[in-house]
Amino acid sequence: MAGDLYVRGARLIDGTGVDPVDDGVLVTRDGRVAYAGSSGDAPSPHDGDHVIDAEGRALLPGLIDCHVHLCFDGEADFESEARVPPGRAAFKAARNAVRALHAGITTVRDLGGIGTAALDVAWASREGIIQGPRVLTAGHVLTITGGHGHFFGEECDTAEDLVRGVRRLAKAGADVIKLMATGGVLTRGITAQRSAFSAEQIAAAVAEAHEANMRVAAHAIGSDGVVAALHGGVDSIEHGCYLTDEAVKLLVESPSWLVPTLAAPHQICFGGPGVPDFAVAKSEEVMKEHRASFARAVEAQVRIATGTDAGTPFNRHGGLSLELRLMHESGMPLERVATAATADAARLLGLGDELGTLEAGKSADFVLLDGDPLSDVTAYEPRRVVLVSQAGRVAVGRLT
Repeated sequence: MAGDLYVRGARLIDGTGVDPVDDGVLVTRDGRVAYAGSSGDAPSPHDGDHVIDAEGRALLPGLIDCHVHLCFDGEADFESEARVPPGRAAFKAARNAVRALHAGITTVRDLGGIGTAALDVAWASREGIIQGPRVLTAGHVLTITGGHGHFFGEECDTAEDLVRGVRRLAKAGADVIKLMATGGVLTRGITAQRSAFSAEQIAAAVAEAHEANMRVAAHAIGSDGVVAALHGGVDSIEHGCYLTDEAVKLLVESPSWLVPTLAAPHQICFGGPGVPDFAVAKSEEVMKEHRASFARAVEAQVRIATGTDAGTPFNRHGGLSLELRLMHESGMPLERVATAATADAARLLGLGDELGTLEAGKSADFVLLDGDPLSDVTAYEPRRVVLVSQAGRVAVGRLT
């Protein structure tokens, strides 16, 4: 649907942290928010506006998933799926991007793909060749020889290797750097908690990335790896399954964010059959402590943004609602869940001036939900997404 939008009658949750507005109105002009507030102060519709009656629905900023792997469908054997040719992976990534958008996710950060596939899909979405979310991507991951994700990443063993890896990715057009600071559950032969890089090595990569205006995300499960990554200056910790008091303190005191991805081990353990035994065993080991670490981070007011790790076994794209439910069940209030998936996620990505809240001048990315997510976390489920707008254009609409 092209043209300006006039949405009325919604329960408006604008992402700024203020109280919701009942009988809210959102007006878009040229793809941007022109007004978001109460009906009493709203301008009248213009001739030609597409008027949408949203009574009984909640209107909030477009959802953001800060940790996905678009090249992967969530098959049981992640390593086997990683061995598909890049061309085939690009087609899968395009389809998964569309699936995310249909679930109300208007921006994703891809943290590791196959070859240049994720970079190609980011370009296709940006150019309008596919109708998908905004895609920020790392291209591929940087890991140690034999480290986590070595079968689809670039192996680096020294600070010099990491700097060269960062430069290659910058040249290829990546938006963010993904470092594997520890082992992981989906790679054979390396324990999930083993640290991979020293703080000094990570700092070298971070300095090079920041010089190129790229942020750095660190896959870090074990506490030693989390601490090293934070001392190295990374912008986000992905997973953070074992957070000691020292790690939590560093997260609070640093500008870094935590992206918990609670759904990843949960789905490996409970999503279905066929996951390799070693991956299930590792996930069972980390899952309980993962939830407890997340709860400690919430209590300490660590900066937290949402990410699903979509593409890992049985962790399907568009499944942000499961992550939000697990976050709530693990101690995060629903008000904070909403901002973690919108305003806070935008800040992590460096897009807070453009996305994450419904304020005049920002991109008109928003979603209408059949339910109130501030009282019912199941309102985020894809079946309850009735309309998705990206930059003022309705991409998904079951309500007009």
